[in-house]
Amino acid sequence: MKERTKEVLRDGFGVLVNNAAAIRGAKNGPLWLTIVFFVLSLLLPVLPIFITQMNVNGSTFLNKYSYGLERTITSMAIDLKDNRHVEFDLGVDHLLTIKENDAFINYEEYNHNKPFATYENAATGQYDFMLYVSNYSNAAEKKIVNNAVAAYKYTLGTKTASTETDGVYTPSYMVVFPDAFYMVIYGNKSTKAIAASYTGDYKTMTATQTGLKDLLTVTNKEGNAVAQNITSDDYTKGVLKNFKKVLDKSYETIKATNVWGTSGIYLAIFFGLSIVMGFLMWILTRGKNNPNNYFSPWLTQKIEARLALSPAIITLIAGFFLTSQAPLFFILTLGLRVMWISMKELRPMQA
Repeated sequence: MKERTKEVLRDGFGVLVNNAAAIRGAKNGPLWLTIVFFVLSLLLPVLPIFITQMNVNGSTFLNKYSYGLERTITSMAIDLKDNRHVEFDLGVDHLLTIKENDAFINYEEYNHNKPFATYENAATGQYDFMLYVSNYSNAAEKKIVNNAVAAYKYTLGTKTASTETDGVYTPSYMVVFPDAFYMVIYGNKSTKAIAASYTGDYKTMTATQTGLKDLLTVTNKEGNAVAQNITSDDYTKGVLKNFKKVLDKSYETIKATNVWGTSGIYLAIFFGLSIVMGFLMWILTRGKNNPNNYFSPWLTQKIEARLALSPAIITLIAGFFLTSQAPLFFILTLGLRVMWISMKELRPMQA
């Protein structure tokens, strides 16, 4: 192996723990390797955030608990389809219309004025879930509907509306708009929301005139139809599984925006931090007593690009366990590495 190759490898791997190797590599190492280190130092800290965002789906809030939705959703859907002859029609324009007895419903009768459907718990005498429909489509109007629905309270153990603050509960609910829907889960006998879906849209969903029927169609592993039966766990769990698929599809558009938007923001932050740290090292080498006062901003930036690799690797590993703290890990570890090299290799000569 050539001596030059040995030197490149030594300083290349040495940057993980050796500050002097970072300085030597920045001065004498190949520029392409420095660029690779710089790119890796930006991408690795973002990777835990990116992967975590990619693993989030529209039904993620139902991963641990179903909140009884397998019974609630199934019962309401069966009642709407079989007793009221309701059907959800999603057009090729990705807008949802609702029909009852083959006629379009009167949205003005509903919106936030009254629920389109309810699920009543026979054991508690309370509403467990309410379905609202609205023809509003802009964000301001949707907010009005949602705020109005969230404000409804009922006396505990009854289905009687109440304006009191004690001894009341708020039922879980879903609001279905022509281009989106939103669900909130409330605690049992509580007015506190404990889970919520993203505001999903229908942009990636396949057009269908039988949305409710599709939701209630359950098949087993062999592909055979499971008989519609509200007392069958296999059937109700199958309906909930179908509903989760709807939630996941509804989040796909927002997911793409969130994944790339969030990752891009942190990538920009880390890029700016790296530039600032490189400039800070150049500032610290100014002064006639500093043997490194000949360092240029370009050189200190190359030094930073090399020494940032180990903080990036630390952040990558720690970020998978504490994703929300990943940016903090990188900022702290990179700051400590710059402080370390500034106190050891870049400090002025002592008189």
